[in-house]
Amino acid sequence: MLFLRAFEPVDWVMMVAWIIVFIVTLIIELETTNLTTIWFCLSSVVTIICGVLFAGPYLQIVIFVVLSLVLILATRPLTRKMMRKDIIKTNTDRLIGMIAVVTKEIHPNEIGEVKVENNLWRAINNDDLSFAVGEKVLIDAIVGIKLVVSKVDGNQNLEIL
Repeated sequence: MLFLRAFEPVDWVMMVAWIIVFIVTLIIELETTNLTTIWFCLSSVVTIICGVLFAGPYLQIVIFVVLSLVLILATRPLTRKMMRKDIIKTNTDRLIGMIAVVTKEIHPNEIGEVKVENNLWRAINNDDLSFAVGEKVLIDAIVGIKLVVSKVDGNQNLEIL
């Protein structure tokens, strides 16, 4: 083979090591949905090229580490922005934060009932408060098939859906 520098046995070992790093990081990258190892994959390719052209074993390691860090620091914010997907609340998750109307009294440690979006839901209250029929409550969470409700703060903009 024609190389720009003389190869010794350690150079062949390093070449095989970088090829293994490339293959392993490529497999990991292809198996995940996020960009996790693409930087190391690219760094190993550049390191292989540098190893063939001019770099000895120690310089190859330095090239790989420095290039990996540069690629991560330079592209990670961009890739995070591209990969970030806003979570769209569907089904019952969207009820959290809404205002409901009590249709069956809710007492501490007892199950009552509320109406939200024209649907009746079983509701519980984690506070030591009771809610009367017709009272407005805030939906804090969903546990199983029950809504966890709390007292509506007087300063909140009440919109019943």
